[in-house]
Amino acid sequence: MYCHQCIRSYARDARFCSQCGRRLHAITIQAEQGDHGAVGLAEQESAASLEIADGNRIDTKETKLPGDVETMGGTQAVQKRETLGPVFFGLAALALVVASGLFLFYKHELKTNEDVLRLQVEARAAALGGQYDEAIALLEQAIRARPDFRAIIDDNETVHHAAELERLSVEIRQRLDKGDAEVALSELEHLKSELNGHKEPIYDKLKEKADGFSMELTLLELAGDLTTLKTIEEHGEMLNVVNGLIGQEAEELRALILDSIRKITIAETEYLLQRKNFSGALSACDKALTWAKEDVELLALKERVKQEKHAYEQAEQLRIQQAMENAAEEDLINQTDAIEVISIDHSLDDFGDLSVVGKLRNKATRPIYGVEITYSVKSSTGEVLGSGTASATPEYIEPGEEMTFTATVSGIYEGDVVAVIDNKTWYLD
Repeated sequence: MYCHQCIRSYARDARFCSQCGRRLHAITIQAEQGDHGAVGLAEQESAASLEIADGNRIDTKETKLPGDVETMGGTQAVQKRETLGPVFFGLAALALVVASGLFLFYKHELKTNEDVLRLQVEARAAALGGQYDEAIALLEQAIRARPDFRAIIDDNETVHHAAELERLSVEIRQRLDKGDAEVALSELEHLKSELNGHKEPIYDKLKEKADGFSMELTLLELAGDLTTLKTIEEHGEMLNVVNGLIGQEAEELRALILDSIRKITIAETEYLLQRKNFSGALSACDKALTWAKEDVELLALKERVKQEKHAYEQAEQLRIQQAMENAAEEDLINQTDAIEVISIDHSLDDFGDLSVVGKLRNKATRPIYGVEITYSVKSSTGEVLGSGTASATPEYIEPGEEMTFTATVSGIYEGDVVAVIDNKTWYLD
């Protein structure tokens, strides 16, 4: 059974509607009873209403008046029955007509209610699918059938509101496509305020659109700020924000940020590698990989830094080893062979005095001083004819500088002689 006011079903024994409080009809006709049940109910209703003014009920059954002889009273009773018979059947027929009319009315009302409910379901489905004009047309048709049905009226108002917000979302989309972010932001704030507090399913898609617009505006703002960023840390902070966003635009901005991080890291790393600052270069790569985890290009750059560092360390080790060997060799030269003999000349005068002049060079890697030369003069047969010592001048000689010494040997009467240096001594500075 359905209430004619709000179309809510109710129990058979209910007197008032639990939805709208309207008093229910006193006569309830059950469709399953058929025409015979309707007639029975009508007869009952008719019989129940047949009462005379003084409160006595007319009994259609045969009755006897007091007395033991059939008098005129008995005749009057018979006449009364004969008079009431047609009246009774007339009332019964009238009740049947009324009951049939009520039954037909009930059937019509039931079908109307079913049509209204069907229109409401179809309208809600259309509205959830974004077909707001179709939903409004269906609801207005339902309202014409049930003008006082509050649920239909509320649905109609909701769909009109959703349609208005849909038009607003279209305007925001157009603003964003034109790059008018400021006006789009203002309209988006209005859209959000209108959606606030609405939990009906019809608003779900509009809320998704609003969230999408918010994300798009955020991405536009971040994209504008990207060109002003200078450090890896600044790019990393922006990347953290973008990582919380979804969509193609967010992926594109994320790719731009990562590309900028790569460029900054590569430039910084190359600068540090030129200065053999391998620790700084590795630190720069690690810092970038903190934000761009598993980035292939940055991982390759870090591996290259490691290889160059290893090669440099090996080369440096060899250099140090070579330097130590060179130093040892130099030290050996400094200690044992610091003086190079450039030339030794001699001349013999008429008195048998042999003058010896020698030219020397400091081939040590350090300055030397106090150089003394031990020399000897030998004949052509190797006989030592004379010897002596001489000091070189200047006293202090830098590496690569030359020095000389002179000496005189007396008693040499042979011209065919040779002067040789037997020993050299010096001090290292």
